[in-house]
Amino acid sequence: VNYFGIKPKAGDKEVTPNYIFMLWYEFCNDFKNSWIRQSKTISKELKEAQENIKKITAEKRVETKKINANSLKERLRQKEANMPSS
Repeated sequence: VNYFGIKPKAGDKEVTPNYIFMLWYEFCNDFKNSWIRQSKTISKELKEAQENIKKITAEKRVETKKINANSLKERLRQKEANMPSS
């Protein structure tokens, strides 16, 4: 009790260990409750951010079409790919 420097309340002669543990229990309980609230808030914000990212990426999707192997563009691409670079 002396290590923590806790002084007795007015009307009490000394501080008992039970009083210290009561204070410690209240502190731990409050901390746990605030931790739970903050973790819920953070997880909610994270879910909202993930949904926003999904919306943004869904809007920017580009439709692709299969290239006809016999088309002029594909033949030119293959010709360029086969040419040695100088």
